[in-house]
Amino acid sequence: MRLMWDAALGLIKRDWLTFSSYRTQLISTLLGTMTSLTLYYFLSKLVQVESFPTHASYFSFVVIGMVIVQVLQSTMGVATSLRGELVAGTFERLVLSPFGAVPAMVSMMLFPFIMSLLSSVILLGMATLFFGVSLKADTMVLALPIAVLGTGVFTAFGMFLTASTLIFKRAVSGLGFVLTLISLTSGLYFPIALLPAWLRWMSEVQPFTPAVDLLRHTLVGTPLNEPAVIAVMKLVGFLIVMIPAGLFALHGGLRLAQRRGTVIEY
Repeated sequence: MRLMWDAALGLIKRDWLTFSSYRTQLISTLLGTMTSLTLYYFLSKLVQVESFPTHASYFSFVVIGMVIVQVLQSTMGVATSLRGELVAGTFERLVLSPFGAVPAMVSMMLFPFIMSLLSSVILLGMATLFFGVSLKADTMVLALPIAVLGTGVFTAFGMFLTASTLIFKRAVSGLGFVLTLISLTSGLYFPIALLPAWLRWMSEVQPFTPAVDLLRHTLVGTPLNEPAVIAVMKLVGFLIVMIPAGLFALHGGLRLAQRRGTVIEY
């Protein structure tokens, strides 16, 4: 276990060195966050919906959606990272290493996830300082375990996308489609009650909706669509089922690519 942990830390260090080698990336990330907050702040001034008694309540609603999108992109973006490894010709080193390809692919999610947490804290700080978003101090601490549960489910989806990249060698189109579908059906930018009936059912059968509801409730006090206990039980159930399924998909995708002799093709 210690050796595996050292190997995972090695991948985190490698990704950090790559990230920090682009001198303006941190500044551009901060500017992008501020730009997005400003855009949604002024858009919230146009919103007149019964679900939001004030413009500020809708802006708080969207801010939490932005936080979740960052975490989603970090866990699911490993498929794009894998594509980069294949193009650069470095993935075969991970396949042949004692660490193993599957633990390496899972470890590739760690640095983006850490950066997404840092970005989320910065985003919430900016929203509070510059745009007046009020966070609930009494329940804010509960957001951390909920975020851990939700991230586990997000990670499982990232594993499925990574397995498909091993097989089909494409990542960007599938990632964009999945993120768009999640944004539409889990209420990241608008309440799911606004969805048509033929699409609303999707929000009830996927794990992102309870994660979004619980995080909003603990951070900004948005009312829950169902009891908190049921939402937590849903997250735990999805986590128990999907993490093993995601690991199985990674193993299966790797074995299929090996049988085809296409592991290092891109």
